[in-house]
This record gives sequence, C-alpha cells and structure tokens, in this order.
Amino acid sequence: MLKRCYRAQESLVRYWAQQAVELCDDIDDESLEESKAAIGQAVERMGRDRRVVLIGATGSGKSELLAGMVGCPVLGRVEPTHHYLRWRYLNNDGDAEFCRFMAEPALAGMELVNTRGCEQPAVAEAVAPLLPAADVVIAVVDAREAQVSPVWELMAPLPEEGGPACLVALTHTDALDAEHTVKLGELIRGLCRERLGRVLPVYQINPTNAALAAEFGDKVVQAMESSSGGLRAAIRETMKCGSDLLYKQGSVLKARDAVARTDSGFLQGIEQEIDNFQTRQMQGVRNCVLNYAAAAQRSMPKLIQHLRRSLGWFLSPAVLVRLESYGPASENLYYRLVLDDVAGQQEELDKQFVVSCSSHWRSVRPRMKQTLQCEIGDFPSDSLESELEQLRTRLRRTLYDPFRYLKIRTAFASLFKCQVDWMRMMVVCFCLSLILAGILGFLAFEDMAFLLLGVAAFFWMLGSLIHFLVVRKICALVRTHAEPLYESLTEHLADMVQDMIVSRVAAYRRLYTEPRQRVAAYETSLAPLQQRQSEIFRQLRSAAPRV
Repeated sequence: MLKRCYRAQESLVRYWAQQAVELCDDIDDESLEESKAAIGQAVERMGRDRRVVLIGATGSGKSELLAGMVGCPVLGRVEPTHHYLRWRYLNNDGDAEFCRFMAEPALAGMELVNTRGCEQPAVAEAVAPLLPAADVVIAVVDAREAQVSPVWELMAPLPEEGGPACLVALTHTDALDAEHTVKLGELIRGLCRERLGRVLPVYQINPTNAALAAEFGDKVVQAMESSSGGLRAAIRETMKCGSDLLYKQGSVLKARDAVARTDSGFLQGIEQEIDNFQTRQMQGVRNCVLNYAAAAQRSMPKLIQHLRRSLGWFLSPAVLVRLESYGPASENLYYRLVLDDVAGQQEELDKQFVVSCSSHWRSVRPRMKQTLQCEIGDFPSDSLESELEQLRTRLRRTLYDPFRYLKIRTAFASLFKCQVDWMRMMVVCFCLSLILAGILGFLAFEDMAFLLLGVAAFFWMLGSLIHFLVVRKICALVRTHAEPLYESLTEHLADMVQDMIVSRVAAYRRLYTEPRQRVAAYETSLAPLQQRQSEIFRQLRSAAPRV
C-alpha cells in the first residue's frame, strides 16, 4: 500500500535537531552559526512533500491504479479536468485549480499527481516540468499499444543518476493472447533500451485488482526510499547535520573546562559498574536466544495433542463444519504456546535481574552516603519491575513477526482446506444412505432398508478410517510447516534480546537519576549543558531509521 514511511522517525529527528539548535542559544558561541543554518536547510528538505507522478495514455488505467495503490476508491472516480490533478493531504498548496484534498492520514506529506492522456501535446507539455522534481515516476503503459505509448518521450530526458525513480506498470495484459504475453517482457525491455537507454523495472498490473494494486504500491514505496532523495536519506542527512553541530557544541563545552568535577569520579565509577554488569548480561545472549527459539519445538507436542483432540477419532459433520476454522485457530494456539513459554522464561530472567540490581543497590547505598552525603533510600523495586513489565509487553507484541513472515497461518489453512472435498463426499454419501434407508423402511422394504443401513455404515467406517489416516498426515505436515520457525525465531530474537538487556540495564541506570541530580546541583552551569548536549545527541542518533 502506498504511504509515507518513517513519519515517526522524521518527527523525532526534527524535534531533537531543533533542540540542538536551541542549545546553541544557551552556549552562545559564534562558531556554531554555520552548522545551525545547515540544520535548518536539512530539516526543510526532510519535510518536503514526496511526489509520485503517474503518466500514460488515455484509458491506460492511471486513475484506477492510483486508487488501488492508496486503497481509496474516490481517487479513481475523480478524473483530471485539466492537464493533471494533484492529490494532497488536507492542503491544496494554494493551487485550487489543479489540487484536491485527500483525507488519508497515511499519505500525509505526499503529493500524488494523476495526469490526463499524455498523448495530447498540451498535457505532455504541462506534465513534463513536474517529472524532474518527482520522487517516483510511474509510466502506465497499455500492453496493447506499448510501442506508441507517449510515456517514452516524456521519460527520455530524465537522468539515470540523481533523477526520480522510474517504474513501468503494464496494464490490460489480460487482453493479449498467450503468445504476445510471453514476449511482452522482452518487448518492454527492448523499448526501454531503445527509447531511454536503460532498462526500468517492469510490473504487470491489473488496476481493478485491489490486492495487486496495493502490492504495487509497496514497490513504489521501496523505489521511493531506495533513491538518494528518499525520506530515509533526508532523515539521515538531518541527523548528520545535527550530529556535526552537537560535536562542535561538545568541543566548545570541553574547551571551557572551568568546572571542577570533584564528585563526578565516584558517579562514573558507579556507571562503570553498571556497564560491566551489562557486559556480563550480554555474554548470555546466545544461550538466551536459543532457549527462546526452542519454545517452538517444546510447544509442538501440545499443539499436536490439541489437534488430535479437536479432529477426533471418527468422521463427523461437526468436524467438517469447523474444518476451515482449524487453520487460523491452530496458528493462534501455536503462537500462544510459544508466547507463554518465552514470556515465562523472560519473567524468570527479570526476577533474577531484579535480585542482582537489589544486591548492587545495597552495596552502593553506604558508599553514596559516605562519599557524596546523599541518602538514596531503599531499593525502588516497584519502579524497576513496572518498566520490566513494559519491556515484556513489547516482547509479546513483536514475537508474532516470525509467524507472519513465514505465513504459518496460510500454510495451516491450506492444509485443512484440502480435506473439505473428500469429507463432504463421505458425509453426503452417509447421510443419503441413511435417508434412503429410512424411506424404504417406512415403505416396508425392510431388506433394502437394512442393505442401505449397511452401506451407510460402510461409508462411515471408510470415512473414519480415512479420517484417522488424514489426522496422522495433518499432524506430520503441521510439524513440517512449523520447522522453519526455530531458525526464524533465532534470527528475529537476537537483536530483540540484546535490546531487552540494554533496556533493562538502562531502566536500572535511571534509578540513579535523582542522586545524579542532587550532585549536579552543586556543579556550575556547565554540567547541565553537557548533560543536555549528551542527551540530545543520544536521542538524535536513536531516532534515525534502521537500515
């Protein structure tokens, strides 16, 4: 689905970059002015709208494709009355003639340009200036008239390097016969080399198919973010400018070396002890990840047992009625079993962590009182356990990603769906035999009635035998489909466990915030500036999107 990505990261980076600019006013040093201006320019580039332009001939399916990518049918029903139509989120940019409002929050900060038939010279002339400034240009080509499509002339001036990302969307391919469809890809690549001097990504799209159009929207997002002018690159540029400014601020503060840090050495010693504690925790990451991933194997027998109990030993209409719901239900049960196992392990580790933190706190308390005349009180276990509970909640929310990536629900659903036909046939034969036996028995044809009862019993026994064998097969296939989950969990949980350890230690480290503040009250104004600069730097680095 087409959307503007990294909006949360953009907001955070903008906020912390502006915090770095505001810190310059408190530091008051002329050497920082140039870097301040660079941040302003980077923030402006980061906040600009991302433009996607669709070009193509009349009837090629531009409006339908745009509506499908966004998931908003109204975009496909409003045709451009002039040369082009700019869809913008709650802002027409003062251009009421060519702009329309688009109340889609996921597209805030984007501009979608739908054009009229570009075979018209006036339209092509009006659209051409929009293309160089676009982030993505989508050439919608009617497969029946690919060679005469006007998009080739419009895209020819666009540079291969430093220009917009260009994609070719082939429509109306279903109108071609098999022979032309097979040669279609080679034909388009040849046209790209001949008309543009390069080969563009080509996708066969049915604009009326919402799923395919939405999937193509994902390709557009990937193309947009892979370009040098994508939002992710702009965020990283802003972060770099902010980091440069913060480095310079740090140098200025260090150069002012006018503040004595009589008590800071002790606090740094406490920080070093916490860092060593974190290092020891990190050494057990691998074993922890393997234990978590093994939950997939430990939970499998319970899942198989539940399946056997749910499917039963004999064929019955009730099993047939509920069969299609078994796939999602089995996947959900499997996820819950794995989740309970992992959450239980994490809860036990958190308890051990709290015990270790409490022991360290008790050792620090007398030293803090003797050295800094600061009474830190009893260990605040409730505050720490509250933060650990939030971390476990985050673990539960993200643990489903491997299940979704491996499409376990789809595999389970397909497995159960395959059994519907033969079960239905057996149940129908069994029921028909019983009905006919009842009718014949009512009409006093007792021999025929008993015969049909025997036939019904035969179908039921045959179906139950097949059902018994199929249940065994299903259980074996369920194990097979779930086998990749172990490796997927291992890969997925590696970074997560490290983040959990870092976050847990950070939560314990924050318990010393109040003692630090008490000590900082005796320092000169330089200490708060240094702390503020360090926090802004850390937050700015952590706000940038990951690769």
